[in-house]
Amino acid sequence: MNNSKTLTFLIILASMSMLVFTLSSCTDSQSTISDAISDQEPASQTSKLVVKGGPNLVEVTTGHDHDANLHTFNLNIDEVPEGWTRFQLTNGTHYDHFFLLYEVPQDAIDAADAANQSVLDHWYKSVTVPFQAEWNPYYNGSIDFATFVPNLFGAVLGSAPWFPNAVTMGGPGITAAGYTSQTTVHLEEGVYIAECYIKDDNGEFHSYNGMLEMLTVTGESSKEREPRSTFDVAISSEDGIENPEYVRPGKHTVAIHFGEQPQFGYEHLLGHNVQLVRFDDGYDQALLDELEAWIDWSVPDAFTDNSPNGTTFLGGAMEMTGGSTAYYTVNLKPGDYAWIAEVPNASEKNMLKTFSVPFGGNGQ
Repeated sequence: MNNSKTLTFLIILASMSMLVFTLSSCTDSQSTISDAISDQEPASQTSKLVVKGGPNLVEVTTGHDHDANLHTFNLNIDEVPEGWTRFQLTNGTHYDHFFLLYEVPQDAIDAADAANQSVLDHWYKSVTVPFQAEWNPYYNGSIDFATFVPNLFGAVLGSAPWFPNAVTMGGPGITAAGYTSQTTVHLEEGVYIAECYIKDDNGEFHSYNGMLEMLTVTGESSKEREPRSTFDVAISSEDGIENPEYVRPGKHTVAIHFGEQPQFGYEHLLGHNVQLVRFDDGYDQALLDELEAWIDWSVPDAFTDNSPNGTTFLGGAMEMTGGSTAYYTVNLKPGDYAWIAEVPNASEKNMLKTFSVPFGGNGQ
C-alpha cells in the first residue's frame, strides 16, 4: 500500500468511531412514538424471514437501559439477500440515534476467527475500546485534538490493522427521540456492522455503551427494484448540498446522491452525510449557529444525546462513498426545514441549506 493510500485509510479509520459488543438490552420505550415521519408501523420485535422477491426490510428499534446506561439496536432479522435493502429505524428512547453501516473486510472476519471471537466481539475489543480510551484524555482536556489523532491511529491500527479497509455504506440518519425514519441502500454479499456514535453527556459514545449490531447479506439476490424518487438531493465536497428550492408537502422518496468524499476527510476526519432537520417553531441565525456547532462530533461537548431545543432530526443518509445513492422516505409537513451534513462549519461548505414546505400543493 503506497503512502498516499495509507494516509487516506488512516483518515477513514477515525470516521468509523467506535462499535461495541452486543449487550442484552432492556428497552425503555417512550409511552408514545409520536408524529412518526413515515407511514410505517413501529418496528416489530418478532423475527421473520425475508422472502425472495419480497420487500427487503430490516426493522431496527432502539432501546436504553437507564440503570446500566446501555444503548442498543434491536433488529427484527439478522440476515437478508443482497440488493436494495430498506432500513426502518424506530427510535423508542429519549435520545437521538442513527444507524451507520460498515462493510466488514475479510481480514477482520479472519482475525475474529483466529482469536476465537465473534465479529462483533472482535470489533469491540479491537476498535471500540481503544477508540474510547484514546478519546477520554482529549474529552477531559488533558490533550488537544492534534495529539488525540495520532494516538488514535497508533492504538487502533495496532489492534485492528484491517480497519482501514472497512467501508461506510450509509443507513438511516439522525432520528429524534420518538420518531421513525426510513432509508434504502444497496448491499452486496458480506458482513455488515452498524453503530451510533452520538455521545452521552459524560463523553462516552453510544456505540461504546452498546449500540452495535451485525447484519449478514447472503449471495442470493432479493430482486428488489431500485426505488423511484420524487426529488433529488446531491452532496459533494466541491458544491456542498444541492437541493430543490421548492418541495410540496406530503410523502416523498428522496434520492440522495453522494459525490466524491474529500481524500483526507474534513477537519473532524469524517466524510459527509446528509441529515434532515425540522425547526419546531421557525429559526433565527442563533439557532442555526447552535445547530451547526452541535453536529461536530470532534468537539467534546457537541453531538450529545439530543439536538438543540427547537430542532427535530428526521433521518437522512449516513456516510457513503462517492458515486453511491441512498433513498430516504419522509412525510414532509408544512414548515421550516434544513438539510445539513455532519461536518464542522457546515454553512461555510454550503452544507447547511434551509427551505420551507408550503401549506397546500404549491411546492414542486
